[in-house]
Amino acid sequence: MPPLRVLIVARWYPAVDDAVRGSFVADQIDALVASGQVEPAVTSFEFVRLNRVPERREPERNAIHLRFRTALRERLDAATPGGWPAAVGTWRHLANVPVARLPVASGPEDPPAREGDEHLAAFLPFVEGLLERAASPATGQSAAPTPPFDLLHAHTGFPDGELAAAAARRFGIPYIVTEHSSLTRELLADPEVRHRYASVVRGAARLIVVSEALAAELRAALPDLTDVLTERLEVVPNAVPVELFRAPPTAERRRGELLFVGARKADKGIATLLEAFALAQTRRPDLTLRLIGRSPTPEEEAAWRARAADLGVAEAVAFDPPADRAGVAEAMARADLFVHPSRYETFGVVAVEALASGLPVVATRSGGVAAILGSDPSALGALVPVDDARALAGAILETLARREGFDPARLRAAVTERFGAVAVAQRLLGIYHAVADSAAGRAAGEPATQDAGVAPAGPRPAAVAPAPTVAPQAPSALPIIVAFNRVQAERLLGTLPSALRARLTVVTAEDPGNQPLPDGIGRVVAADLDAGYQAALRAARPAQPPKGLLGRAIRFARDPGASDRIAAVHANRPRYRLETARLRVAEEARAATGIPDLLCIDGYDVLAAGPAIDSGVARLAPGGIRWLADRWAAGTVT
Repeated sequence: MPPLRVLIVARWYPAVDDAVRGSFVADQIDALVASGQVEPAVTSFEFVRLNRVPERREPERNAIHLRFRTALRERLDAATPGGWPAAVGTWRHLANVPVARLPVASGPEDPPAREGDEHLAAFLPFVEGLLERAASPATGQSAAPTPPFDLLHAHTGFPDGELAAAAARRFGIPYIVTEHSSLTRELLADPEVRHRYASVVRGAARLIVVSEALAAELRAALPDLTDVLTERLEVVPNAVPVELFRAPPTAERRRGELLFVGARKADKGIATLLEAFALAQTRRPDLTLRLIGRSPTPEEEAAWRARAADLGVAEAVAFDPPADRAGVAEAMARADLFVHPSRYETFGVVAVEALASGLPVVATRSGGVAAILGSDPSALGALVPVDDARALAGAILETLARREGFDPARLRAAVTERFGAVAVAQRLLGIYHAVADSAAGRAAGEPATQDAGVAPAGPRPAAVAPAPTVAPQAPSALPIIVAFNRVQAERLLGTLPSALRARLTVVTAEDPGNQPLPDGIGRVVAADLDAGYQAALRAARPAQPPKGLLGRAIRFARDPGASDRIAAVHANRPRYRLETARLRVAEEARAATGIPDLLCIDGYDVLAAGPAIDSGVARLAPGGIRWLADRWAAGTVT
């Protein structure tokens, strides 16, 4: 039997600007590819930010829809073999897995339902392109093209599940959904999102959740779908590559070092952790605390550091930056105790990683982590109530007091069979084959099974061509980066490898406020966006410059329309600035060799690139910085 061709839809997937987010999806895909039974392709996303000024936002949104619709439908290089995750080194089997980073318009005040609409606006043209490429290569048409995939797998119910459902209808194949999100409860509080989420669940062949806690939450939130959930809901945990973590003997560890790994934000229990650490240190002055991760904003980071200082423990607390998996594994092999103080978790990958490292875990009863520690938490560490710093401090001290009694091998064994990537992949493969075979059986006229919500599919052929996104790509020239928002440019371009930055051309705005760009950019073309505005202002003024107040009054009296002209120029300053930006982008595109790609950072940049694209002197790149980093990592840009 040939491998199943599976299209993965995952808004969370490791990228150059965040190698951790969605690592659990990459772990699962890596294990599936290693089995030899699956040929996956991944669609993920990156945001194209819109203007904060409401009246400017919709023109940018419309431009994004118009421009990217064509790029995503027509360009095969929207997907890159391997992408950034394959270059990280953690995932050994992703080198040939295509990754598409679809650009999604994102406004600062978009409600969840609108975010779902924007994901659909990016995803559907890409799907149409896949269908067209699945047709006859010679004519681009076929009476019944073979669907390019056997199955779709979405990694949240919304928006990913809605996208998978739409693609399943177009391809005529089944889809399954895995729900990971800790925000599901908040999403389902929105009536429109809840209605759309329920539609996704009704159509899914399976709804997989990563813990019993999340299963209970969904059952409570969707009581009108009890029958569907009873029939199709399954609990399959995240796949954790435990082989990447070593469990050294206790003697090799730093005694008294507590470790936390994760985002430094309130819902992860950081305030409780710092307070508990301060309480514990009054009894054990030798204790230290290491936090690996980042805060969402510099202001939040400063607040956590200030809180540690207020508690008198600043010198014993290390606020370390995010680490890759090898760095996390090394930290876990060194620490004496892992602390997981989160308020709510659907699963808790880091808790599994810590136990695989032979490290006891002290955690709060936050949902998924409680299930990881099992019916006897004391055998693996300890469980305490959420937001109870005194209880957390007591559990830390008590667990350290019996630290010698924890056998690293037994801690590791407790998670390997339940959560190891190989074991979880085998469970998921069983679901994949059951769903695909059931859909094929219905298409062949067999009686329907429990997967009644699945779109009809054709029978699986004995041999199939690879999915159309896996075709090899010839190396192409680097795109011209269009980035007139220098704050956005500094944030995003700074995530790229220095060797790539050194070869980039960036068209941006002159910045009188001295907003820096990242170091090492090869060529910066800074445009004075107010040049056209200033020229129009000069033309609108009276013919001769006034001298003194009286002279000015006389000249304006001779030219009474001047005030109105000047007011009109001021009112149209944004238009003049945009026209200047458009001219500068077009000039740079015409000066390039061949027809360059224009990679646009945000919605304003898409507007600025429009005339160059319409005149045929440039093309729109089918992605953003994540797409570019994927292509660089795969060697498909030079």
